[in-house]
Amino acid sequence: MTANNNHWSESSEKVGGYYGIRLMLLFYDYGGKVIFRIFLYHVMLFYYLFSKKQRKISKDFLSQVEIIREKYNLPQEHYSSFRHFMAFGTMLIDKINAWRGTLRLYQDAIFMEDSEERFFSYENEPRGKILLCSHLGNIDALRAVGLVSEKRAPAVYSVFFTKNAQNFNNILKAVSKSAELNIIATDSIGPDTAIRLSEIIDSKGMIAIVGDRTPVKDKSYNIESNPDNSTRVKEPERVCEVDFMGRKANLPQGAFILAALLKCKVQCLFALKNEKTGKIDIYCKDLFDEVKLPRKNKEEALRTYVQKYAQLLEYYAIRYPYQWFNFFDFFSTQNHTDKD
Repeated sequence: MTANNNHWSESSEKVGGYYGIRLMLLFYDYGGKVIFRIFLYHVMLFYYLFSKKQRKISKDFLSQVEIIREKYNLPQEHYSSFRHFMAFGTMLIDKINAWRGTLRLYQDAIFMEDSEERFFSYENEPRGKILLCSHLGNIDALRAVGLVSEKRAPAVYSVFFTKNAQNFNNILKAVSKSAELNIIATDSIGPDTAIRLSEIIDSKGMIAIVGDRTPVKDKSYNIESNPDNSTRVKEPERVCEVDFMGRKANLPQGAFILAALLKCKVQCLFALKNEKTGKIDIYCKDLFDEVKLPRKNKEEALRTYVQKYAQLLEYYAIRYPYQWFNFFDFFSTQNHTDKD
């Protein structure tokens, strides 16, 4: 992909924004499934034809998938950029169903392998954990499914940066007035927020954080402990350049610094649409039992943690390539440069 200085927030996913969702809801509610799918096809065709930049990014990403799949001796396929766009549209349908409560766990969304056991491991542990999510798959389905109807369901809190939280709340209200979500909105995590997050972990709750996009603001949740056990936010925003899909990419350090501060377990959670079954495959993987950041080798340790996350992200990205919804230059070494 061609490197540029654009931050991901400058790449507007208009069809998935507030007005795009409102328009889709209109057709979804009053047109019926057949009419809606015809409408969705034409909407995605329009964006495919006229979103030159996103189309190129999609093609470049899928080409990179083919290269990496060949490297790992995985079956070769010819990937279609238009199918990539359509997968994004289908994800929006699942998003609507999730927040309206019609996307059901064990029916529409299935735990894969030993993921259910891993997810519920908190029952036998003294404290909660951090769930590291991404824009690979339907993160909204993860939040919405949230095992709401299950008695075993833990409390899950999602950390949003303020601008994102406002946009997300507007969309959520448009989809379902009864939908509820535990959102922690912040521009940076200071002492008050850190205390709140610590209380959540101590009560065996879960904190969901997106780990594949850097914050919109220059301020990051880069937290350090002072000798007196108080906390402070260190600026500027911190990222690690890691190997991903045979290229270099910048990923944020914040989730791992937070995990070190809270002294809690870190798991990765993916909700990936299976094109063959039509179901959403849920994977829950243990990433780290504990994150330790020694003062002398802190940067090296952080890079090791972030790189391991990048490897897991790559593992699923090459197996579910159409579920990759980062339609911006992810591989740009300048993708952490923020502009309001």
